[in-house]
Amino acid sequence: MNIYTRFALAFALSLAISSSVQQWLLATYERGPNLEVFVPLGVCILLITALFGLLLSQWPRACGWVAAVMLAAMLAFGVVMNHVGVNSVSPGVGGTVVYGVAMVVVSYFLLPSAFAVPVHWLLLRGAPRAMAAGKPSE
Repeated sequence: MNIYTRFALAFALSLAISSSVQQWLLATYERGPNLEVFVPLGVCILLITALFGLLLSQWPRACGWVAAVMLAAMLAFGVVMNHVGVNSVSPGVGGTVVYGVAMVVVSYFLLPSAFAVPVHWLLLRGAPRAMAAGKPSE
């Protein structure tokens, strides 16, 4: 399978898994599934795929490190967003707006996007031979 097929498959499978997680979270904790939030999640998955592609084109054997650093960065961003959201709650009108936005970002975009990183890692970890040789791997 050549490298472009691997990236396309990683994007498609990540989008399917992440959107399933996102819609399950929406169905469980909100009023039900909502297809309007599918597009921003697709953009997040596309950015993850582009970042993997950019970094693996420069360092083909860094797939494991890219995945680990990306997951650590997502965790740190989620913790910071949660901290900002919880500490912004104040009494009065609009006192929970920032908290609500932070929880939406963390719960409905960051968490489902985190499922895309291991999928990319699993599908792209055998890609260094294909990228280094410039031809399809077995």
